[in-house]
Amino acid sequence: MKALVYQGPGEISLEEVDAPSPADDEVLLRVDAAGVCGTDRHIVAGELGVQPGTVPGHEIAGTVLETGAQVEGWEPGQRVASFGQVTCGTCPACRVGATNRCRQPAVLGMARQGGFAEQIALPTSCLLHLPDSVTSPIGAIASDAIATPAHALWEVGELRKGETVVVIGAGGLGLHAIQLARIGGAERVVAVDPSDAARQAALAAGADAALDPGAEEEPRRALRQLARGATLVLECVGRAETVELGLAALAPGGRAVVVGVGSGQPKLPPLALFIGAELSVRGSFGSTTAEIQKVLELIECGDLDVSRSVQREVPLDDAASLFSEPGGPARTVILPQGEELSR
Repeated sequence: MKALVYQGPGEISLEEVDAPSPADDEVLLRVDAAGVCGTDRHIVAGELGVQPGTVPGHEIAGTVLETGAQVEGWEPGQRVASFGQVTCGTCPACRVGATNRCRQPAVLGMARQGGFAEQIALPTSCLLHLPDSVTSPIGAIASDAIATPAHALWEVGELRKGETVVVIGAGGLGLHAIQLARIGGAERVVAVDPSDAARQAALAAGADAALDPGAEEEPRRALRQLARGATLVLECVGRAETVELGLAALAPGGRAVVVGVGSGQPKLPPLALFIGAELSVRGSFGSTTAEIQKVLELIECGDLDVSRSVQREVPLDDAASLFSEPGGPARTVILPQGEELSR
């Protein structure tokens, strides 16, 4: 079968590889769509220590082709979305349903074969039924680009009705966060992004205002004035300066949730202010299968608008070139079977 194979830092190529065979507790999927995440860009750049020979891709939707001997409840022809990692099922986090915090995960596209291929074998613990009304490209990104901000807002951020939410970074995560904040009852949503196109997209997604921090002499003051007392900030960039910007916008009792992954070391406000104002900073990673299921239900019933969630759909044969583009692929889905099988 064809697959995109990571060859080493900066190198990924289309190769012919052996098709996988499902274990007794696994199914063989035809990969109908695989989302391209920022993490995949970091993998191909050689920044995450992934071994050469790995097939990236952790946002996957497909169709069951074959089931292992011990598999029950899944049959050939069923459409599915996949959780992005194979969890151990026995650690304390897994036992309470916090599968995003599994202590021994095998992340798809990193520790085991990912979805940038025509087929993939996965354990049934990864699978979620994909509603007929949800296309495969949307089903693929639902597991990460949509469910990740949902987890950050609902579980980690503890979003409450009537709050003011600031979303820093209006890319794939941020644009979905804006809609999900509205669904969760936010009264006011402010987006922050230096890109004019991203700010316009944020306003179209339901933000009340959008700030260009580079256009302001004092961006922290400008954001505080625009947000009018933010109680919840979602940082979707992963830079020290954007975390600090978000903290500066918080009203007393506010929570800053850092979703973006980076290596910077942000400075906290002075200790007396941090404690006296009861500010909190929380990290948020991925989502759970239950949250992905809830996201799929929101899409199915039409409460979550996904009409602008995917910018590009690219055949597998042409996908290697995505990773040489300046800035990397943005909100792109790879179609291993061609467009006719992605719907």
